[in-house]
Amino acid sequence: MSKAKQITAKGQSKRELVFDAAADVFAQYGFRRTSMNDIAIAAGISRPALYLIFKNKEELFRTLAAYLQNQAIDEAISELRQEGTISERIVNAILAYEAIYYEPIAQSPHGTEIMDINLSIAADLMQTGLNRLVRELADAIDKARVSGEVRFADKAPKPKAFVELLMTSISGLKKKANTTRKFRRHIKEVTTIFLLSISNHP
Repeated sequence: MSKAKQITAKGQSKRELVFDAAADVFAQYGFRRTSMNDIAIAAGISRPALYLIFKNKEELFRTLAAYLQNQAIDEAISELRQEGTISERIVNAILAYEAIYYEPIAQSPHGTEIMDINLSIAADLMQTGLNRLVRELADAIDKARVSGEVRFADKAPKPKAFVELLMTSISGLKKKANTTRKFRRHIKEVTTIFLLSISNHP
C-alpha cells in the first residue's frame, strides 16, 4: 500500500471510530445535549483532533447520518443478491435496511429528537440515500418482471413507483409500531401483501 493510501485508510478508520462513538452518544443524550467534547471522549481522541475531522457538531451529524444510511443500503443490496424468491429478498432487504438506519434511533429515548434533527439538517442526504435504495429495489423487481416471476398490469405502477409507494407505506408504520418486533412484523406483512399483488404465481 502506498503512503498516500495508508494515510487515507488511517483517516477513514479514525472517522469510523468517531462515527461509532457519536452514534452511541447521540442515542444516549440526544443531539442538543451532546457536545463535541462528549464525542471526543467517547472516541478516545482529543477535542482539537475531532475538530480537525469535523468542523462542528452539525457537520458530524450529517456525515454520520449519511454513513449509517449507506451502510444500511449496502446491507439491503447484499440481501437482494441472495438466493430466494423476489418477495423473500425484498422483505429481507428492507428489514436489513431498517435494522441499521431506523431501529437504533427508534430504540433511543431521544429518538423523536434525533429524527427531527435528521429531517432538519440532513434531509438532502437522506433523500439521496433513499433514492439509491429505491433504485436498487426497483431494479430487483424489474429483473423479476423480465424473468416472469412478477407481472405488472398495464395501468399498474411500474417498479420504481411501486417501490416508492411501498416505502411510503413502511414509513407510516413507524408511527404505529411501538416495538421493534411489531415494526418488523408489520414490514413483513405489508411488503408481502405488496409483492403478492404483482406475483405471477397462484
